[in-house]
Formats: sequence, C-alpha cells, structure tokens
Amino acid sequence: MFRFGDLNARLTAISAAVLSAISFNTQAATATYNPTDNTVDLPVVEVLSGGASSFFSAKLQLVSGNELVLIDAQPISAGKGTDRNVFDADTSAVHISSVAAGADEFYAKLRLVPGAGPMKFTLEQLVNNQFQGCPDFSTPGPTAGSCVLSGEIRRDITLTKNIQWILSGGVFIGGDKVDNATIAINPGTQIFGQQGADFLWIRRGSKIMAEGTPDNPIVFSGPSQQAAGEWGGLVLSGLARINGCNQDVAVCEVANEAITSEFSGGDNDADNSGVLKYVQILFAGFAVRPDEELNGLTLNSVGSGTLIDYVQVHAGLDDGIEMFGGTVNMKHLVLTNIEDDSLDWGLGWRGKAQFVLAKQSASDGDHGIEADNNPTNNNLLPRSKPVLSNMTFIGTPVSQSSGALLRRGTGVNIWNSVFTQFRNCLTIDGEATSALASAPGELTIAHSFVHGCENNFSEANGATISTADWFNSQPGNKVEDPLLSGYLPAFGSPLTLAGTAVNDAFFTTVDYVGAFKDADDDWTQEWTFPFAN
Repeated sequence: MFRFGDLNARLTAISAAVLSAISFNTQAATATYNPTDNTVDLPVVEVLSGGASSFFSAKLQLVSGNELVLIDAQPISAGKGTDRNVFDADTSAVHISSVAAGADEFYAKLRLVPGAGPMKFTLEQLVNNQFQGCPDFSTPGPTAGSCVLSGEIRRDITLTKNIQWILSGGVFIGGDKVDNATIAINPGTQIFGQQGADFLWIRRGSKIMAEGTPDNPIVFSGPSQQAAGEWGGLVLSGLARINGCNQDVAVCEVANEAITSEFSGGDNDADNSGVLKYVQILFAGFAVRPDEELNGLTLNSVGSGTLIDYVQVHAGLDDGIEMFGGTVNMKHLVLTNIEDDSLDWGLGWRGKAQFVLAKQSASDGDHGIEADNNPTNNNLLPRSKPVLSNMTFIGTPVSQSSGALLRRGTGVNIWNSVFTQFRNCLTIDGEATSALASAPGELTIAHSFVHGCENNFSEANGATISTADWFNSQPGNKVEDPLLSGYLPAFGSPLTLAGTAVNDAFFTTVDYVGAFKDADDDWTQEWTFPFAN
C-alpha cells in the first residue's frame, strides 16, 4: 500500500516510472502515456457532479514528477456498465482502478489542486492491486489475501481493494474526542463482519472517507450475504447538537442505546464526520444485547459537514438508517428489504434528505419512516425537524405499519413524496406532534401522493387532529394512484410534473414527485446490491 504521506520523498521517481511504463489500464477505459510529449490520454472519464453524470475523453500533461495538468477534454457518449476512470467533483478526486506498470498493476488516485488554472492534479495514491501482505494496523486473516481489523485504531489508515478486510468485534476509529484518526476506503474495497457482534464505529472527532464510484462501490457486508443480521453495522458519532439531557445542560452528550459506553453530541452542528459515497451496507443489524440491535447505518449527532450520497442499506435486521440528533444531510438513499423501519430519527435530527427509495421486505418490515423527537419529553429542544423531498416509500402486504409514523413531538417538512402499499400511509401519533400542525412551518407535507394503503390516513395514541384533514389542507397533495411500475413512474404517471422546488440550496430543483423523474431516471443502477423491482 502507498499513502501520500509515506510517498512524498519517492513520488517524483515512482510517478515518472509508472507513467512511462505505458498505460493506465482500466479494462474498457485505458489511459496511455506518450513519452514523446509527456501526455496521458484517458479515452473515457465519467465526471460526477451532484446527481449529474457526463462522459469525456481527456488528456493530461505531466509537468513534474507528481503533477499533471488538463490540456484537453471532449464530451463523448455515455459509457456506463464498464470499469472506467471517474472524476468526482464533490470530492475532487480522480479514480483510475488499474495502472499497468511492467508486471504490476496499481490503483491510482489523483487529487484536483484547488484554484489552479488550467486544472491541475497531484498523484495522491498508488496501491498495488495484488495482495502485498497485511499492513501493520491489521493481522493476517483466515484466508489468503485477508486481513483482520480489531479494537481501537488511533492513527490514519487506508483500506484498499487488494485486501479482503475482516472486522473482529467492535472496531473503533480514534478515541472519543482524542487521538482523532481518519479511515480512508478506496473504491471497490470490501469489508466483512465475520459474525454478529462485528461492527465499525467512527468516534467523535474522527472521520471515515469512503469514496466509492458507480462502477466500484465500497461494500460492507456479512460473511454469507444471505440473511439480515449477519454482522453489526456502521456507526458514525459526531459533535452536532442532540437532545436527551436536562434542558439546563449546556452541551448535551448522550450514550448510544446499543453500546452504552459510547457517546455522541456536542455544540458544532457543522461537524464533519467524513464521506460516504457509493457505499453498500448489506445484511447488518445484529443484536449486540437483548432487544438492542445495531442499524445498518447509525448516525449519532453527525453534522452537516458530512457528505452522504449514493448509499444503500439492504436486508438490515433493525432499521436501515437511523439518526440520533445532529444535522447530517443525505441524497440518493436506497433502503431495501429492511426488517424494521427503513428511515428512523429522534433526539433532535434537523438534517435534510432528497431522493430516497425505500422498498420494504416482502416477508417482514415495520414503518417506512418512524419519526420521533424525544420519547420522555416530547418537546425537548433542539426539536427533530428534518426537511425531506423526493421520497418513494413502498410497503408490502405484510407491512402492518405506516408509510410515515410521525410521533413524540417530531416536526418535519415533507415535499414531493409518495407513500403506498402500507397498512397506513400516514399516521399522526400523540398530542405533541398534533399540536405542531397548527404552528407555521413545523409539521407540513406538500405536493405528495398517498394511495393503495389499507388506510390512507390514521391517528394513534391520543392524536388531536385528523391526519386526512392535515394532508388535504396543504398544497399539491393528492390521494391518487401514482402509477408506478415497480418503484419507477410508469408512462403517464401523474408524478412526473406534480412536484415543486424546495427553497433551500441543498435541494436539487426538480418538477416531479418521488425519487425518480421517469422510467429512464433509475439512479440505483450499477452501484447497488440487487433487489427486486
């Protein structure tokens, strides 16, 4: 493995040698080096920017041992479905999966130099794609090419795709607000829990930089990939605000409900716990103690500086994604075959989410959304009040619960969303949440569809308002068949032009309802674990 900090003294010599060894070989997309003019040709580069994708051929000029300048870029036809070069504008990284250098092949990572004109990149990482042995922060695993992570890791590490990584027990990155560390995970890397109580936990002050690509997603999974609950899950803990303390506590810190020795919370709502992009989290949710399972992805007090985009949680025994406080924002979520709630929040989550598909398990599953503020003091501050748009929640005949259960004093602003095939499409629960319906902007739903539930609307536990009246009194809402073909809008679907813009810079402006514009807008393709349409 090569890390930039270790390579500084060697990069000039190695970079020139690798480039002059003829090719950046990424199967269908090959980048070749021309030694006569020190240029590198990349015939296919996918450029990712937000939710958009475009393809180019590009040429780079080698100007020093580890610096390359973009000298030409031309648009080309899309080349999805094959291994290729990827430039992710959100993370400023170029990923080239295989660099042929003589008899060896390397993964190469280039990083955009901010503000440079013309565009300039540095060679940040070279990693041999063949197994080279286990690095010193791990131990040899049970099979050839595997390495084991265990205990606390209080230093920066990089996980690479040439190793099958195995979690043994709880693996904690950093100390709690001390000895902060970063775990970087390269595209195509696979991390396995070998039994139920194995999990990865990013502590307060530390980061995970899991930068996958559409053609090489990062995979967290259980050993057999057959059943929910094969391993624990992925947990991020941050320093954003959370409720759960007495109102006079200056900075609230709350113990995790499953691992009570771990805490989250602070006073920095802009806290940054890193990046999760093009990531699969599969077959997680083991009960670490009776009735206390880990979720597929748990976000404890995670702040808005964190980037979460294109994340799938599949076949989780507990919730798909659960937020405890914090302000983390997310886009392009795929929550499939979850056996409890697909999306769950409480303790003051005030983040945002757009483009969410939740498709319940055909044999199990609870709520699509289970939304709380605080279970003991429903009006504790900061109050849960996320802003959510462009969601498609699909239940099944066994779903005996709600598409969205709004309870325990939560606020929420829901836009451009669809709830269908649950027992109850929408449920308002309790007095505290009911009271928010009359407070401007606290509990709203607009330009959304419900249909095909046993009860489109319901109330529970002393709700003091009619859910139907609440829904029907707000603009653009409809009780109407969304005309879905699986999870995508069918031809003629009323969803395609029924949306509205959300007045917030985080949200992509769209004019449709649900997670997808039409049948040609299936952004789940290529990077997700297979699930039924």
